Amino acid sequence: MSKKKQAKENKKIAKKQTQKTSKEPLMKRLLPALVIAIFGFLIYSNTISHDYALDDFSAIKENFVTKQGVEGIPTIMTTSYRYGYWLSNGTLYRPLSLVMFAMEWQMAPDSPGLSHFVNVFLYAMTGLLLFFCLSRVMKDYTILLPFLTALFFIAHPVHVEVVANIKSRDEIMAFLFCLGAVYCLWGYLKSEKMSQLVFAILSYTMAMFSKENALTFLAVIPLMIYFFTKVSIEKNLKISAFFLIPIGIYFATRRAILGAVTAGTKDTSPLDNLLTSTDSSIEHIATAFILLGKYLAALIFPFQLVSDVGYSQIPVVGMGSPVVIVSILIFVGLTIWAILNMGKKAIWAFGILYSVITFSIFSNLIIVIGSSYGERFLYMASLGFAMILAWVVLKFSNVDLAKSKGEELFAMLSKYKMAAGIALLIVGLYATRTLTRNPVWENSYTLYHADIKTSPNSAKLNYHYALEQIKMGNREKNPKIKNEWYAKGKTSFEKAISIYPKYHDAYGELGLAFYRLGQKEKALENYALSLQHKPNNANVYSNMGIIYFERKDLNKAQEVYEKAVQINPRFVDARRNLGSVFAQKKEFNKAIAQFKEALKYDPKNPTIHQYLGFVYRDMGDNASSQQWLQKAAALGAK
Repeated sequence: MSKKKQAKENKKIAKKQTQKTSKEPLMKRLLPALVIAIFGFLIYSNTISHDYALDDFSAIKENFVTKQGVEGIPTIMTTSYRYGYWLSNGTLYRPLSLVMFAMEWQMAPDSPGLSHFVNVFLYAMTGLLLFFCLSRVMKDYTILLPFLTALFFIAHPVHVEVVANIKSRDEIMAFLFCLGAVYCLWGYLKSEKMSQLVFAILSYTMAMFSKENALTFLAVIPLMIYFFTKVSIEKNLKISAFFLIPIGIYFATRRAILGAVTAGTKDTSPLDNLLTSTDSSIEHIATAFILLGKYLAALIFPFQLVSDVGYSQIPVVGMGSPVVIVSILIFVGLTIWAILNMGKKAIWAFGILYSVITFSIFSNLIIVIGSSYGERFLYMASLGFAMILAWVVLKFSNVDLAKSKGEELFAMLSKYKMAAGIALLIVGLYATRTLTRNPVWENSYTLYHADIKTSPNSAKLNYHYALEQIKMGNREKNPKIKNEWYAKGKTSFEKAISIYPKYHDAYGELGLAFYRLGQKEKALENYALSLQHKPNNANVYSNMGIIYFERKDLNKAQEVYEKAVQINPRFVDARRNLGSVFAQKKEFNKAIAQFKEALKYDPKNPTIHQYLGFVYRDMGDNASSQQWLQKAAALGAK
């Protein structure tokens, strides 16, 4: 054999050996990864049968673009996040999750079970990829460290809001794609194959188009390279700079569509972010640290979970509060301590810095966001806590963190029984709390009914609880029980107003509650109060129109309905009712115009189809009447 052929043969043999050795670690990691994924799926499997809850309505069930299915995808890609539900300019651009919701609606219209399943499945896949990613990044550490970190993360009860609330798919996808970017990046660092770097950049691009907090990984990536590799700082910065490309693509796209780069909060109500009610920057910072303390408590003791602690469950405070001082000492102290220990490349230091970086965007200290509190904001940041917890368990159990030759996970767990026992106890407690918290998210009523006990002084929570109580009354056939529900709703609205006297939506809904109780004058009084605090309230004008229509005051009804559709041109109910007013006044062409305009935003509304049939009948156009009435019957009109 010639030297050339021998060299070629040797190269083939070396390649096969390399492939074989690379497959062995992969197979060793596959079973632990599957254990984590299956565990994650099982502890959230009891959410698959749930209905829509909380923000699921704005993103899916009441979003006219999402409900167009695949036909709505071009609109989703070229409009703001809230466009299909909320008539505003919008400052959020998160198209990926909405595209998925539209596709799911196309496959199974108005079927939350499919979307809940997708959330649970993607969460399970996050656990699988997280372990693969960490075992790659932490290749010099015992396999117990990435395994326990991923297991603690996937079991942590603070993630219930993200998994059980379909809308929070954006959080799941952003983190999943960030992990994909890190996994591929480490493949590039090992092989220097450009394809791996390209995949990393593509994955990070998808993360940015899922949710903008993926931006924080621009700082996380060089931090990870510094802590877990021997790459020089110069090379680290050069590699990390490539991840500016997805950020540039995202913000350029966002600017082209929304016309703005920054997310404005000048119109944010204290009901959404209580920090906008502070009188000074000192109060703002002090209260923000109170909320940070609340977040830390949720991570360490995740037993009192809640969907909202808004105005005024958490009071506005000054720097003199002892709780504020303790909170500042903890957060600032831990951050400084971690920075000072960066040179040691300690796991706990990375965990602290990672959490600080990924949560910074939600802290309301750097920028003021549209919400003051949400457990979903802890999703990415909780990985740092899980990592520190895993490190503490292993150190307490005297486990050598350095990787030993040929180590295998289950053999290591058997060897270090104390670490395995402590980890099992923690995971058991987490899983139990997760399984008991999940049913609370079955629907909006169960959520607010449970959380009002934890956060009784939240005006927003009382308001939404009242809405659900009214809905319970609407479903009830027994008049006595129906009125009891309406009375409960009225009481909850009144409490919301007592907490926040400028609560225009609460006044409007309180008026509607009085209307349902037969007290129409009280209803009009509260509608007027609502309009004092928010003159351009389309819902209130529409509800006033109902009373005027019933009183046969068609001119006044027309006036308020026209105001409603002028404020909100996509207001289907107001256009339907305005069309009915025109029909009563024998102005048939105007009635038809309103009904057809309403169908642009709710094309499968059987009632509107039926009303069009009636109008054409009254006009004497029997052929058109029959066409619309047949469509109405096919859509389920009674």
